[in-house]
Amino acid sequence: MIFVYANINRGFTGFGIDQIGEIPRDKVVWLDVEKPTEEEIDWLKSAVGFEMPPREVFGDIEISSKYKEEADFIYMNFSFVIQQKEDVLVEPVVFFIRGRYFVSLRYRDIPTLMIFQKRVMAQDLSFQFPEAIFAQIVNIEVDRIGDRLEILGRRIRNLRKEVFAEQSQEIIRDISYYDELNITLRETINEKLRILSHFVKSPKVNAQTKRDIKVALDDLYTLLDYTTLYMDRIDSIQSSLLGLISIRQNEGVKVFTVLATIFLPATLIASIFGMNFKHMPELEWKYGYVYSLLLMIAVTASLLYWVRRKGWL
Repeated sequence: MIFVYANINRGFTGFGIDQIGEIPRDKVVWLDVEKPTEEEIDWLKSAVGFEMPPREVFGDIEISSKYKEEADFIYMNFSFVIQQKEDVLVEPVVFFIRGRYFVSLRYRDIPTLMIFQKRVMAQDLSFQFPEAIFAQIVNIEVDRIGDRLEILGRRIRNLRKEVFAEQSQEIIRDISYYDELNITLRETINEKLRILSHFVKSPKVNAQTKRDIKVALDDLYTLLDYTTLYMDRIDSIQSSLLGLISIRQNEGVKVFTVLATIFLPATLIASIFGMNFKHMPELEWKYGYVYSLLLMIAVTASLLYWVRRKGWL
């Protein structure tokens, strides 16, 4: 499906594919492509000169191939983080700039693009150049990454307190989820830094857009530092959790060890007097049974007293 928007006066005006010829040639055109068919891909190639990579390698392009610039177009493959309840997804979006055309190609709803469209409509924004649309989308995505990291920082602080209160499977899952989210955000930030660094050097990009992108780059470098900080904090929480679990396990092992040690002499005494050899003088003792019980109790009580004095129980 192809959604055609033209930046006429202020805000976007929607058009059909067959109405592109009616759009004034001095107006910026945004082609938002979602789950394109083969016919739509062919139409993009003939109308705009856009050639997309095969679907099977759409999200597996090497970082060095995510930015391409030729004589008359700029091609970029961006990754957007989509956070779900129990999973973190990375969805690729291709951006293509040629002449007055700005193409965004995706295979699912991208929150950043939806926010951008609503903002343009609400604020009646106007764009003189297609790369200015891209700069606006980048700024929205950078803001969203910053919001995610701010929320992540608060949750990590709360998680540190929860770890010392209990060590449950739910906390372990939370740590794993936050670690995955932080690493994913860090990877996408690094990707954006490399792509945008090439973009601001392009002679095809106007000066105002370059200034906007440079501001976004500065913000991304700051956010990258936060991901490093949160990575260290998560590692610290994991170490604390492992330490607490080890302490709890050691306490249990210590209790069983001490109990086994205490009752071992009583077991030895019972084993000795329980032997059935024919010539055992103790078998003829009148008070042998009582003597053996009293000996077990005395030895056990002595060991218990000694263990308590040592602070092992």
